[in-house]
Amino acid sequence: MKRWIAIILIALMPAAQAGKAAKVTLVVDDVPVVQVLQTLAEQERQNLVVSPDVSGTLSLHLTDVPWKQALQTVVNSAGLVLRQEGNILHVHSQAWQKEHSARQDAERLRLQANLPLENRSINLQYADAGELAKAGEKLLSAKGTIMVDKRTNRLLLRDNRAALAELEKWVSQMDLPVAQVELAAHIVTINEKSLRELGVKWTL
Repeated sequence: MKRWIAIILIALMPAAQAGKAAKVTLVVDDVPVVQVLQTLAEQERQNLVVSPDVSGTLSLHLTDVPWKQALQTVVNSAGLVLRQEGNILHVHSQAWQKEHSARQDAERLRLQANLPLENRSINLQYADAGELAKAGEKLLSAKGTIMVDKRTNRLLLRDNRAALAELEKWVSQMDLPVAQVELAAHIVTINEKSLRELGVKWTL
C-alpha cells in the first residue's frame, strides 16, 4: 500500500521576522498518526510525547495553514487529545485521557478525605438555621457535617478548611433580611471543577 508524507514550511524566515507563526503545507496518504505528529514537532523543534496507545493512519491535505492549526487538525482527525505542560506537548487517546482524569479525581478525593476537620459555628441574624442547613448540605465535603442549634439559631459546621470557607461565604450571602433575599428562590451554583476540588458529595 502506498504511504507517503510531505511537509513544507512556507516562508519560515519572513514569518519569524514579522513575529507571525510559520505556515505549513501538509500532505499525507495513509501515514501512521505517530509519524505525522513527530514530523510536525520536528519542523517547529517542539518537545512531543505521544502515548503508547496512539495508533492508526491518517490521510489529509492541508495547504498554507498555521503550524498550530495543522497540529490540532491532525489531533482532531485522529480522535486524540492534545495538552501542554510547560514546553512539552502530550498527545493521548481519549480513552487514556478519561482514565487519567479519573485517577486524578480519585487521588484528589483521597487527599481531601485525609484533610484535618475543623469546627465552626455561625450565628444567624435573619435566616432560619434549619432551612439554611438543608440547602448548605450540598456544599459539604464527603466528611463534612452541618447541625442546627435551634435555641440560638446557630449553624454548627465540621469540615475541612476550604469547604468551611465556601460555606461561610455562602451563609453571609444568605443571612440577610427577608426583604433582600428569598431563600426558597435562591439557587446555589458552583462549577463542577470547584466542587471536585472541595471533595463535594453529590446526592440526587
